[in-house]
Amino acid sequence: MEKILIIEDDVTIAKTLKNALEFHGFRALGAETGIQGLRILEQDHPDLILLDIMLPGPDGFEVCRRIREKDPGVPIIMVTAKSSESDKLLGFELGIDDYITKPFSAAVLVARIQAVMRRYGKKSETPHVTKIGDAEIDLAGFMIRRGKAELPLSPKEKAILEILVTHPDTVISRERIIDEIWGDEYFPTLKTIDNFIRKLRLKIESHPSSPRHILTVHGIGYKFKSEPGKG
Repeated sequence: MEKILIIEDDVTIAKTLKNALEFHGFRALGAETGIQGLRILEQDHPDLILLDIMLPGPDGFEVCRRIREKDPGVPIIMVTAKSSESDKLLGFELGIDDYITKPFSAAVLVARIQAVMRRYGKKSETPHVTKIGDAEIDLAGFMIRRGKAELPLSPKEKAILEILVTHPDTVISRERIIDEIWGDEYFPTLKTIDNFIRKLRLKIESHPSSPRHILTVHGIGYKFKSEPGKG
């Protein structure tokens, strides 16, 4: 039985979410603050987190940052009344997997949860560890190692990098990345993909401004080269 952590300070909404999840066979854990949620994350290791933005104490964005520091691989769905494009983009920049705006139906919520979990359940044929220049990519561990530094990968960073690594020397369009990772859910902008690539370069490339492994194919997308290259 998958465990889902609900971090929501509105008791009525939290109860509604809990009832809907348990009706569909999930085990629901509850936290009214981000601090409580982080404690439960360490103790119970939930399979997915539903995270509100407007929380007492650290808000949902800060809580998301701390979750990613503690567990880069746990799926996060933001469930919030905040519907602005900037809030959604910030959420995805921080590594969430989906963004649902209140109000919503229980059926839609459960469908989105199941969609995220299906993606995480896919088998990867990528080697557990790939050596790229002076970086070691550990996709299974959501980690990049460079020397003594360990740089965690968010689920979206890991998914994008996995597409590139498993298709070396192949041009991958931004649209393909969006289709394979986000599917029919929230549709990010092309700029969002570029921002994820920028973050990956900072973690992998010795000189991110002059990348040798994650290369831009102007007007289309990106190409990955395990051996240094210029295009």
